[in-house]
Amino acid sequence: MAAKKPRKKQDVGKRRGEILKAALDVFVEKGYGSATMPEIAQKAKVAAGTLYLYYPSKRELFIAIIKDFIITPPLLKLIDKLPNGDINEVFRSLLKERLDLATNEAFARIPPLIGEIWHDPEIKELWVKEFLQPFLNNLEVGYKMMMATGKFRRMEPAVAVRAVGGMIMGFLMFRATEGRMSPLNKIEKGKIAEDIANLLLHGLLKGEKEDVK
Repeated sequence: MAAKKPRKKQDVGKRRGEILKAALDVFVEKGYGSATMPEIAQKAKVAAGTLYLYYPSKRELFIAIIKDFIITPPLLKLIDKLPNGDINEVFRSLLKERLDLATNEAFARIPPLIGEIWHDPEIKELWVKEFLQPFLNNLEVGYKMMMATGKFRRMEPAVAVRAVGGMIMGFLMFRATEGRMSPLNKIEKGKIAEDIANLLLHGLLKGEKEDVK
């Protein structure tokens, strides 16, 4: 019996992924307000009752879609490496992963959906409580750990994580919005990640030992 558990978990994960993909299609096509749970269930080829077992409400399903796109397993693995890894390398890898996400065609469908959060107070409250604050709180804990090691400068963690997170998220939104017209298309992703990492870790001011180019 114990051998069947991994397969069951795998099936649940696969079904959850299929539901999220179907829900994204429906939300993009019809908008959050017009989309219905029965339509999403039909698109996902599951019974409506099954859909509600995974996601009790349309709002929770909506938040899950955005969370699934933003908080990827590779991102979590890279964040876990921060306390003990090479900071420059971890940041470059983290930013490269985010750039890969931003150039994924599916990501271009996310910014319009995020806009829906501001039009529905209940979605906004759910988004903040279930996703944004827990995620930022975890980052604050990580920043405090990095301050304790002496690798990060001492400042308010709440300010630091929101400033850095806002910069990265804003950059990704610009990248997704510009699409094929972006000048970033002419720059190798590794170079972009390196430049952003240097900016985040060392700032805009030129170091005294840097050669003038």
